[in-house]
Amino acid sequence: MSYGYPSAMARVVVVGGGFAGMAAAARLAKLRHEVTLLEQGEELGGRLRDIVLGTGRWPVCPDTMTMPGVVRDLFRKSGRPLDAVLELEITTGRRHVFDDRTVLDLPMGRRSDQHDAIRDLLGSDPWSPWLDTMSETWEVLRRRTVHRLPTGAGDLSRDDRALLRARRSLRREVRSRFKDDRLRALVLDPVRLAGDDDRVTPAFTAVDHYLERTFGRWRVVGGMPALADALTRRLVERKVTTRLGERATGVETGPGGTVARVVTDGGTLETDHVVWAAGRWPQPLAAPRLLPRIPAARTLVRLGPDAPGMPRDVMAHTDPPLHLWSDGSDCWTIAHHNAEDPLVALARVGLDLREHVEERHDLSPSDLVRAGHWGWQWRGWRSQVDRPSRPGPEGLFMVGAHAHPGSSLELVGLAAEAVAEHLGPVPR
Repeated sequence: MSYGYPSAMARVVVVGGGFAGMAAAARLAKLRHEVTLLEQGEELGGRLRDIVLGTGRWPVCPDTMTMPGVVRDLFRKSGRPLDAVLELEITTGRRHVFDDRTVLDLPMGRRSDQHDAIRDLLGSDPWSPWLDTMSETWEVLRRRTVHRLPTGAGDLSRDDRALLRARRSLRREVRSRFKDDRLRALVLDPVRLAGDDDRVTPAFTAVDHYLERTFGRWRVVGGMPALADALTRRLVERKVTTRLGERATGVETGPGGTVARVVTDGGTLETDHVVWAAGRWPQPLAAPRLLPRIPAARTLVRLGPDAPGMPRDVMAHTDPPLHLWSDGSDCWTIAHHNAEDPLVALARVGLDLREHVEERHDLSPSDLVRAGHWGWQWRGWRSQVDRPSRPGPEGLFMVGAHAHPGSSLELVGLAAEAVAEHLGPVPR
């Protein structure tokens, strides 16, 4: 099955039909490149699509984003603007429930709102002044690494690393900043749940909290599947040739060592450039010396009509922590580390959902790994520039959760933007 209009020869082959591949393909096609998109499955969208099991549909990842400008820019630079095809709405924030059963409803998007919420919980606000120091951190990361293709450790100068305090770990930073264990958990628990070690995760990664406070968290009306559908339509408009059910396994080079062909289960495709957005590593390239993240397990539950009301985004700071979210329906996804039944752990902090569960499915980390890449573990500050982007032959680029600058939807979108800007438009 194909979308778009086949051309005589693909000048750019994009491998992988998730958000990364779709974003890169749409941008490059608008720049007048001839683009062929290969996707081994029978549907585009990747992790933007819900998991369908039993009688329910569950979002495998939270259905919100920060920095909505990344998605707005994607649509503006590939055709009609976002507002013409999709609607975004800002969320109310996230609920944090702690071991002592205290609750913090943390708003996002305005400093004053966060200040008031923290002060109401603690009687003072050490949180906001700490985040205020992150504006320079974000500026260095944005300018030197996030918005460009990396070239190596030299991307961060000695002065940059000094400003970032690059060798300072997140654990050390948080323990020196906050006396209250709840604020420490606010920062460290999401890192642990994601599969990172806070002892070797750089302190500057806390800039994520600054971005949430600055930009808020946004949701696509209709959920992430609506974003996948809108991007699928955009590929048709941009005349991208989409080949579903075709698995790419590697690349071949031509004279001079530049990429020349993509190898698939069905043969080879001649090309000038390859954008590799699939989580597997292309043969015959050696994989990078990085450790892949192991995702938290997922428990999917459908709750009955008498279940207690909750915000759509809840972080439970148990030991180990849990994160649960919903797309607004009665289907909830719980991310956890399998230390105990997550419903028992939630009951311990006052969220007892057990008698309201009408359907349940459990996905192990191995189930999720088989579905795609979840990014690389932090192993010190060099991980910021060591994630692959241009890993081998000239003309081969990496985008996606496995690539620079990171695995969140926003960072994946920025990677696609950087590749498109690097290749530039085809002369008329």
